[in-house]
Amino acid sequence: MCRSLGVTTPEDPYPLWEGRGGPVVVAPLFLLYDYTFRPHGTGDKATALRVADEAGVICSDEFMLHPDPYPSREAWCRARVRATEARLAELPADRATVLINHWPLVREPTRVLWYPEFALWCGTTATADWHRRFRARSVVYGHLHIPRTITCDGVPHREVSLGYPREWQRRQGAPGRLVPVLGETEPALPPS
Repeated sequence: MCRSLGVTTPEDPYPLWEGRGGPVVVAPLFLLYDYTFRPHGTGDKATALRVADEAGVICSDEFMLHPDPYPSREAWCRARVRATEARLAELPADRATVLINHWPLVREPTRVLWYPEFALWCGTTATADWHRRFRARSVVYGHLHIPRTITCDGVPHREVSLGYPREWQRRQGAPGRLVPVLGETEPALPPS
């Protein structure tokens, strides 16, 4: 269905953007989460889920996101990470990327959550260095509904989600605005 609408999926060949800020490989990812963004002081999933539950924080994914045919969401995430990592590793070593994922690739964006326990459902530590390893000029994500740009290791990580109508009144800008991903202010690739 996505392809019939002209939408590139994570299984499709990665397109090459040759416009302003390019050339870059645009890599749509779908990596999920694996409960590794745990609350401080918790060392395993069970303890982290208990702490989240005690704080009154449980993501609806626990009930709505079924991992079939995988035995767990973590196994599904690991499979997605392995497959995607292999594809990104095949890119030419001199080719920059824009990495796009629903969830953040690094933990840093979750540090501002009103309920820090929700970070459990926000990504995986397995991708913490991908913006460096795969020469990202920009990382784009949207799960948190906190539109902003943070910089990690010189790479902008842009939250671009539209969010829910109840969240729009707290924002300075109008919902649905375009977010520049590449431009003149982007960092140059580090020397190989």
